[in-house]
Amino acid sequence: MNTRTRFESGLQQLRDRILDMGLRADSMLADAIRAAVEQDGDLATQVVRSDREVDRADIDIETDCMLLIALEAPVAKDMRLIGSSMKIISDLERIADYAVDIAKIGRRLAREMRYQPLVDLAKLGGRARAMLQEALKAFVNGDVALAARVVEMDNDVDALFHEQRDYLLDLLDRETGHGYAGGNLLLAVKYLERVGDHATNIAERIAYIETGNAAGVAEPRTGD
Repeated sequence: MNTRTRFESGLQQLRDRILDMGLRADSMLADAIRAAVEQDGDLATQVVRSDREVDRADIDIETDCMLLIALEAPVAKDMRLIGSSMKIISDLERIADYAVDIAKIGRRLAREMRYQPLVDLAKLGGRARAMLQEALKAFVNGDVALAARVVEMDNDVDALFHEQRDYLLDLLDRETGHGYAGGNLLLAVKYLERVGDHATNIAERIAYIETGNAAGVAEPRTGD
C-alpha cells in the first residue's frame, strides 16, 4: 500500500468512527427520552453506563487525528477534515452527556412520582434527533446543502423549546403541585435545545470542511 492509499484509508476510517460515535450518541438520546417519558429507571441506567463507550471513542478518535497529522502532514481539505473532526467529536461527546443528564432526570422522576406529561418531551427530542441524524448524513456525504438545512432546522427546535419552557415556567408560577416534575422537565427541554445547538455546530463545520470558508464555522451556541 503506497503512502497516499494508506492515508486515504486512514481518512475513511476516521469518517467511519465518527459516524459510529454519532450513532451511539443518537441511540443514547433516544433511550434517554424514552426512559424519561416511560419512567423506565432500568433503561435510564443503561444510558448512563453507555456513556463510557462514547467517552472512549472520543479519546480514540482524537488520538487517530493527531497521528494522521503527525505522520502524514495533511494539507488543504484533508487538514480541514482532520482538524474539524476533533471539533465534531467534542460536539458528539456533549450530546451523549446531555443524553445522560436526561436519563438521570428520567430516573429521578421514576423514583419519586408518576411521570406527568406536562410537555411533549418526545416531540422536542424527535426534532433534535432529526437534526443530529441529518448532520451525520451530511458529514458522511460531504453534503453542504443538507448541512445548511440542518442549520435551518434549529429554528424549529428553538421555537418548540421556547414554547415548552414558557409553558413550564408559567405552570410553576401558578401551581405549586407540579414543582418537582416541572423543574426537572425544564432541565430536560433545555438539554434537548442544546443538542440542537451542537448538531448545528457539526453542520457548520461540514461547510468548512467542504468549502474552506471559515465563515461557516460558528462559535459554540448557548441558547437563551
